[in-house]
Amino acid sequence: MENKRRQATYNDKRVTTNLSHIVERIVRDRILDSLFYKQYLYLTNESTILPIIIQNVKYLAGTDAMGRPSPFICCLLRLLELKPSREIVELCLNQSQFKYLTAIMLTYVRFAFATTEGDVEIYQLLESFYPDYRKLRFQLKYPQTIDGKQLRYTIGYIDDWVYQLLTKERVLDLILPRIRSRSSLEDSGELEVRVWNTGESPTEDENSTDDSDYESDSD
Repeated sequence: MENKRRQATYNDKRVTTNLSHIVERIVRDRILDSLFYKQYLYLTNESTILPIIIQNVKYLAGTDAMGRPSPFICCLLRLLELKPSREIVELCLNQSQFKYLTAIMLTYVRFAFATTEGDVEIYQLLESFYPDYRKLRFQLKYPQTIDGKQLRYTIGYIDDWVYQLLTKERVLDLILPRIRSRSSLEDSGELEVRVWNTGESPTEDENSTDDSDYESDSD
């Protein structure tokens, strides 16, 4: 009896406090049944998942036309399952070497903090990345043919991704948790009125050198 009790405690620690219910069940089931999740993510913890994200997440996407989940959305679900510490979240956000690690952690903040922190915290954290103009690749759900070339990706930027996370109802096949609008938070005095930068356009970021590998995809 004692051995069974110990085994149950071990399993509880492995799944930890779980926020994966935020992801719709049909998408969640596809992720959990995917080869990528089973091979790379099933036994990860908040430390061992970071190298997997760095090595395997090279674009942003939800599920493709066949319903197969991308590495990005698989890693996002695992982060929601693990609920990493605030120190890990800040470490990933404050580093500047791995832009897709930044992008996935911004997405995690938008999902997880809606239930654990609060709307003001979400706006303050995400809006601090509006000056970040690093390029990101987004996989198209359906390939497009332009001038005889088949394009599977489109180019975006981290600042635009932050804007989508704060203003859209759905991104990458996922319904975003509801948060109060920025205008209502401004009216209540919880946030200061945002002043937009209307200066010169930023120059190309030095960290986006790997964008030359996009082959047929236009910048």
